[in-house]
Amino acid sequence: MYSYEVTLEEMLQARENRANRQRQLISRYAVPLLSMTINIPGPQKSSPTSKYVFHEGYRILMCQLAVNQMTPLHREAYHLPTGPEAYIAVQADTQILKKWAIAIENEHPLGRLLDLDVIGPNGRAISRDELGLDKRKCLMCGQAAHICGRSRAHELPKLLEAIKALVDSYMRNRQVVKRV
Repeated sequence: MYSYEVTLEEMLQARENRANRQRQLISRYAVPLLSMTINIPGPQKSSPTSKYVFHEGYRILMCQLAVNQMTPLHREAYHLPTGPEAYIAVQADTQILKKWAIAIENEHPLGRLLDLDVIGPNGRAISRDELGLDKRKCLMCGQAAHICGRSRAHELPKLLEAIKALVDSYMRNRQVVKRV
């Protein structure tokens, strides 16, 4: 199976492209924007695992909006070599959207692998700090994820192994539920 390893330059360009697309959509719709990517370390950003996690996250996010009777004004999703991305413009309270996003990230079995940003109509992203919430936890040790990420506290193969185990467990549990 062919696997593409992205470069740092490609990841930086993807981040810039994402910011530009976010600005375009906010300008066009003038409502909060949900921006979804995945948190899987390493140079391989487009894999069967990343695509599965992305599709599940997108499905959960759309279900959350439907349950709360919020119809997106616009939605788009892409599978790029630098990883999958989605944008959803929705008329809603920005802080409520961010709380939902954080609940998915914290409570869904795959939530730690999702990055759900909420950007207000003013173009400013809402942070966990603004809502008085803790920073994201490391998948391996429970410390603040940004500290472990910056210091490279955990070896990439061990992180990827933990991610694979998490996704495999989720997939097995979903199969059991579907059979019942």
